[in-house]
Amino acid sequence: MQVTSITEYAPRAGALVEFSAHVVGDPEPSSIPPSFNQRFHLGDLGEAERVWIAGAFDVPGSLDVEALGWAFGYLIDRHDTLRSSFVSTTTGIERMLYGPGAIEMELTARSAFHSTPTLRDHLRTSLELHCDARRFPSYTCFGIDRPDTSTVLCAFDHVNVDAMSIAVVVDEIHALYDAYRRCPSNPKVDLPPVGGFVEYCRIEATEPLVNPADERMAAWSNFLLECGGTTPRFPFDLGVAEGETAVQATTVNTLLDASQALDFEHLCARSGAGMFAGVVAAIAQAVVCIGGPNQVPFLFPLHTRHRPQFSRALGWFTTNAPMTVPVRADLPDTIRAAHSAFRSALPLSTVPIPQVLANLGDAFTLTRQDVFMVSYIDYTRAEGPERFDESNAHHISNATVSDDAQFWISRTRSGLALRSRFPDTAVARAVMTAFVDELVTLMRACTANADIGALTT
Repeated sequence: MQVTSITEYAPRAGALVEFSAHVVGDPEPSSIPPSFNQRFHLGDLGEAERVWIAGAFDVPGSLDVEALGWAFGYLIDRHDTLRSSFVSTTTGIERMLYGPGAIEMELTARSAFHSTPTLRDHLRTSLELHCDARRFPSYTCFGIDRPDTSTVLCAFDHVNVDAMSIAVVVDEIHALYDAYRRCPSNPKVDLPPVGGFVEYCRIEATEPLVNPADERMAAWSNFLLECGGTTPRFPFDLGVAEGETAVQATTVNTLLDASQALDFEHLCARSGAGMFAGVVAAIAQAVVCIGGPNQVPFLFPLHTRHRPQFSRALGWFTTNAPMTVPVRADLPDTIRAAHSAFRSALPLSTVPIPQVLANLGDAFTLTRQDVFMVSYIDYTRAEGPERFDESNAHHISNATVSDDAQFWISRTRSGLALRSRFPDTAVARAVMTAFVDELVTLMRACTANADIGALTT
């Protein structure tokens, strides 16, 4: 699964087949509220942020339009988050829930595109229209029809999905599409039972409040206060004044190939740590190498799919935890320190962030739109990683505006890659080029040298 942004996505030209999701049934009011992530994303529904995520993959031969429409419709009926709409009321944002069969996919357009840039621009415009939390349904799918190999692209407003959901979408749509092609009159579907995100939201809403005196609450508060009473930020000037944003820039870099990633994993294991600790240790070490501080705070997302029924459910199953990596004399020592910090941070992920902010009160001020964060996802541990590679699978995000740096590290069978999101300013591009160059050099050097301990800052 290649992680990228729409500005960097380069689909081969072809005939674009566009679908729209249409409501044909009536909803029922639901007493189950949106999740915290959904409420934050939705705002007051008047200013909902345009953040969508898409999954794309290739299928052999010309596109089977009927198979794609049927597969996406099956996906909607299978996952209740795709049948949840939200309305603004006098008491806040409330959920409306549609039953299976209430949403249908309709083929709406077919247009020939002869260049990648014009195709990408059209896709981006269409995704901005269809994947908008202020409308329902807030998702759609496309096919790029070609004689030899076609591409399927399924896109959703973030209110419906998270990163792992996209891996599930690619896997399930691929399986459903193939099943329909084998037997259109009676597709044989072999997908495991799945829980619903709406049930997850019910569980989240009934969780007891954390005592303000709880040591986890104290650790969260201390972290944010040490960041100046605000969220952590990438420790370099990125050319954006306080309170302002710039158009988002995205870069995608290969950090390690498959063999190097395995060597780096072994280095982490010898240090008693996992890959995530190793990656954030290398990031912190690279920060120091280009003149940054020797304490690097950030947030990192974690999945909340702890119950088996949610392992393959679509939804926004993520939370965050705070972490500070102290940089030591050499990378193995920093990895060990990062692992210790990671283990200490894990319990903090169980404290809802709204409660943390309420506990801080006026001591906390949100000064930036973006939060300096590092996300790590290992697609080799997901079901069917070979399908991702064989089908040229992509995770594609929208590009909006930015005022800080954010990093997504992804591991696939091809190795380790970094997607960076940051303000598109000359200052930021210079900083990010220096940082990524240092990070790549550091990580590749440590996999090429037997004397790892000799690598110092």
